Amino acid sequence: MSGPSYFAQLPKYGLGIGINPSDFHVRYLEHGADAPDFFEVTAPSSRHRGPASYAELRRRGRAAPDGFERRTIHDLVGTARVLVHSTNVNPAYADPPSTSELDELKQLLELSGAPWVTEDLGVWLMSERHVYPHFMPLPLTAESLTVCIDNVMRIQGILERPFNAEFPPMTYVVGDMNAFEFFSRLCEATGCGMCVDVGHVLSYQLARGCSPTADFHKLPWEHVTEIHFAGGAIDLTGEGFFYQDDHGDREVVSVCFDLIDQVVESAPNLKAMALELFGARQPAAALRRLRFTRERKTVAAWLAGSEPAGEVLSVEHSRRHVKALSVAMYDLLHSDEPLSGQRLTEHGPEFLDAFATAERRRWDYDRRSRLMILGGSVTSYFPVSTGWLLRESGLSQEALFGLLIPSLDTGRPLDPDSVGDALHTVLAGLPRERLLHELLRCEIWMNRCPEDGPADREATFSMDLERAARGLDDPDAVLASFEQDVRLVGLGDGRFARRGTAPERPASPAPGTLPDPELPVCGTARCCSGD
Repeated sequence: MSGPSYFAQLPKYGLGIGINPSDFHVRYLEHGADAPDFFEVTAPSSRHRGPASYAELRRRGRAAPDGFERRTIHDLVGTARVLVHSTNVNPAYADPPSTSELDELKQLLELSGAPWVTEDLGVWLMSERHVYPHFMPLPLTAESLTVCIDNVMRIQGILERPFNAEFPPMTYVVGDMNAFEFFSRLCEATGCGMCVDVGHVLSYQLARGCSPTADFHKLPWEHVTEIHFAGGAIDLTGEGFFYQDDHGDREVVSVCFDLIDQVVESAPNLKAMALELFGARQPAAALRRLRFTRERKTVAAWLAGSEPAGEVLSVEHSRRHVKALSVAMYDLLHSDEPLSGQRLTEHGPEFLDAFATAERRRWDYDRRSRLMILGGSVTSYFPVSTGWLLRESGLSQEALFGLLIPSLDTGRPLDPDSVGDALHTVLAGLPRERLLHELLRCEIWMNRCPEDGPADREATFSMDLERAARGLDDPDAVLASFEQDVRLVGLGDGRFARRGTAPERPASPAPGTLPDPELPVCGTARCCSGD
């Protein structure tokens, strides 16, 4: 029950979320396009459990935040597909595992039907020192590999399931072996699987000063069964670049999606992909990240069981293109005239399209980044109108900002009126244009309120903006359901109330507007500790 032939015949689990029992939110079980395909739940080790402190007992006695409920693997089996992530496995340390230590985990695997058990290949427990829950990366040495091979063989024999060795975070490197080669030799010797945590891989590549995909050819691709990804950030310090793990409500670093693309395209037996949400408290934002991942071309093709659609080129076209490109290169490189913009254009579109490809990618990355930053700044005046415009139009943020920014009146300062005029133009022709215009009219008035006189502090609208704002978090909400006459009163300082009701409570900041906390270094973040 191990090796590529075993993994090849397993069913595909799809795109899910990884959580500790305390991270579960009821919205994760709702049906719809954003729903996870499975849950990978942490099973804490009995060796890690001790008597709860008075503070922990008091915390458990308090009401959980709205919608959050502690759910273990036992609670979820039967209502959702479940994979097992366990801190009861400690394969990288010198002490061998015993049957008694793994009995509880074996029962969980039988209960859930999980085809493997996943754990970071790190040092979780030491008989001489207290380590848990901030495990240490393993030393990359021949001796460590020998110990891991023997321990993994023992673990798989006891559990009667393959171990899925997860690539651990590495902000420093100890030992003389390449980590990808280490995993390859481990998988080949034991038949175990491998989970590629793309954030952890990024931490290793940055630690050794390499590009994100350097040495990927050394990975045991036929053994790769799973991808993990999570929120985080890249920090530049005096010592260099560091990947900072967060796992909670942070957005996923963009290069991690590029790594996901590479793994999806290279791993023939990939069966599961999990967004890890340890400590996350914004379920709507988490589900949006899941949706964004599901819509990525490589992921969508993998989920559908097809190859990503590529350009189909005829042999005749390719021959003409290669000849024109080769002749242009020869003429430019065998000329006494220096390279110039004019010389480049003279040699045709084939050469221009191939010239400085890496430089073009850098420019295009900067173009997209600037478009998203400026577009987000411009539309910050109208968060509710913009949110519903995106949902009703089906446009991506990038496409919307590409329409909006060129239509701004450059002769006017950037203010709610100028942005509102541009949005009115974009709204034209949409299915619920009238309702969207009314939302926009309401937000234009709200933006003007701090400057207008007392006579303009009240206005009536035919859309309930407050309910429409909440509806953005509900994938099943319908814009027309918020059509209702509402009279608003401006109270100053950006606060508003309905006529005849108490002043509104300050709204919670939208995801992404909270101040960024100091992030933990990769490997010290709240992780799969099972709490």
